[in-house]
Amino acid sequence: MTDKIDYKKIILMTIATAGILAIAIVAPNALQVLKPFFKNKRKYNPEYYLNQKVKNLLKTGLLKIVIKNGKNFVSLTDKGERKLLYYKITEKKREHKKWDGKWRVVVFDVWENTRSKRDILRYEIRNFGFIQLQRSVWIYPYDCADFIELLKADLSFGKNIRYLLVEKLDHDEKLRKHFGVSY
Repeated sequence: MTDKIDYKKIILMTIATAGILAIAIVAPNALQVLKPFFKNKRKYNPEYYLNQKVKNLLKTGLLKIVIKNGKNFVSLTDKGERKLLYYKITEKKREHKKWDGKWRVVVFDVWENTRSKRDILRYEIRNFGFIQLQRSVWIYPYDCADFIELLKADLSFGKNIRYLLVEKLDHDEKLRKHFGVSY
């Protein structure tokens, strides 16, 4: 079991599954899901820790408070739904089957005045598993069109990011070796 648990992901998935949850019951419901992760961690008060995580998700705009019949509920925002989609896509990445012999290439041309968004883009595609072929050219062997479309939407890059499906690439021996794929 890994030491690093993505509580944000677990909370978002719990709320997405339930639709909306009353704030008073977020902790107990989520605590049932999280209990196994708190074993042997005496320094945490699970309920307090979880409430802090929910507050952080509210601050970052992934969750919102909805008032119905005078009671407070939490639900996902559009940003929270995109983050959850991001989690699902990155998990799907791990389910690669056999390589289809095609390379996925991302090419981008992002202006200097949006450097921070460009840095986020580089971080995300590197973290997803792409490797840099040239300065703004990245390559990956498996389908990831959904992931790239999500990045384009989240970062508002539109046509500044291009996704190419390449059937033939010369001198790709090192790439195939790096990714552990063959024809």
